[in-house]
Amino acid sequence: MRTVYFFMSILFGIQLFSAVNIVFAVDWNLEDETSKIEWGLEEEPPVKYEWGLEVQTVAHKKSDSIVLHYDGKAWSCIYNAYSMRLNSIYGFDSGNIFAAGDNGIVLHYNGNSWIKQETYTTSRLNRIWGISPKNVYISGDGGIILHYNGTEWKKQTMMTTSWFSSTWGLHAKYIFIVGALGKILHYNGKKWIEQDSGTINWLHGVKGCSTDTVYAVGDYGTVLRYDGKEWEKIMLNTNKRLTSVCVLDTNNVFVVGADGLILHYDGIQWTRQRSGTDNWLRRIWAIDCNNIFVVGDDGTILYYDGKKWNKKKSNTDYLLLGIWGNKKDDVYVVGINPK
Repeated sequence: MRTVYFFMSILFGIQLFSAVNIVFAVDWNLEDETSKIEWGLEEEPPVKYEWGLEVQTVAHKKSDSIVLHYDGKAWSCIYNAYSMRLNSIYGFDSGNIFAAGDNGIVLHYNGNSWIKQETYTTSRLNRIWGISPKNVYISGDGGIILHYNGTEWKKQTMMTTSWFSSTWGLHAKYIFIVGALGKILHYNGKKWIEQDSGTINWLHGVKGCSTDTVYAVGDYGTVLRYDGKEWEKIMLNTNKRLTSVCVLDTNNVFVVGADGLILHYDGIQWTRQRSGTDNWLRRIWAIDCNNIFVVGDDGTILYYDGKKWNKKKSNTDYLLLGIWGNKKDDVYVVGINPK
C-alpha cells in the first residue's frame, strides 16, 4: 500500500510541476507581447507612422556626414564623409555639385567622385549659391564670403565679422546674404552694400523670384519682404524660428521652420499647412510648384505634389541640413550625424 501511495505522490508531483511550468511559460509570453505592443504604440504614434517619421533604419555607415540622392523612386546614401560636417549643397547638373561645411570644407562632385577643394579658411561655411560652375558664392561664420571662379576659391574682403546664414541671387549682379542680428548684404555686381533690415533678429534664409520680390526669414517668426527699394516686415501669428523660404512666384511662397512648421502665401494671405511632423524643418527646395522637397531633423524628408505634403523614407536619422536638385528625379541632400 505504501508503495502505491509513493508512486501516486510522484505522479501527482510531476503533473503539478508540469502545470505550473505551463502557466509560467504562458504568462511570460503574454507579458512579453504586451510589453512590445505598448512600447510600439508609445514610440510610434499613428501620425508619425503615417508620415514615415518613425525611427529610421540606418543603412549607411555611421559617418560624420552623408550625401543622399533621390532618383524619383527612393533615397539612397551615395557618399559617407568622415572628419567633416556638411551643411550645404548646390549644383548645376549631376556632374557639377558643390558641398560645404565646418572648418572651411568644400567638396566638388564631378560625376564620379567627391574631391576636396582648398578654401584657405577654417570658418564654418553655411550656404552655397551660384550662377555657373565658374561663378559660385559661399557665405559662413565670421563674415566669410568665398567666391569661386572655376579654378580657385578666394575670400572677399568684408568689413564685418557677422555670421552669415544664407545666400541667394537672381543673377551675377543681384545677390543677397543674410545672417546674425538682422544683417543683410546686397551685391550689385561691383560691391557689397549693407541694407537696413529693420530687425535685429537672426535671419536664416533668403530667396526671391524677381528684383522686387525677395523674402528673408528668421528667428521669432520674422518674415521680411524686399520690393526692390526697402525691406518690409510682415506680421505673422507665430514666434517660431523660420529656417528657410522658397519663392516660386509672387503668389506662391513657402516658409518652413521649427516644430514642423510650414507656412504658405497665396498672394492674399498666409496659411499653415499640415506637415505631419513636429521635427524641425531645416531647408526647402522646389523644382517647380508640383515638386517641392523639405528636409529636417531625424532624417525627415517631406514632398509636396501640389496638393499635399507626403513622407519620403530617408533610411537615416541624420540631421538633414541642405538640399539641391535640378530635376524631380535627381535631388541631393547633405546631413550630419546627430551624435
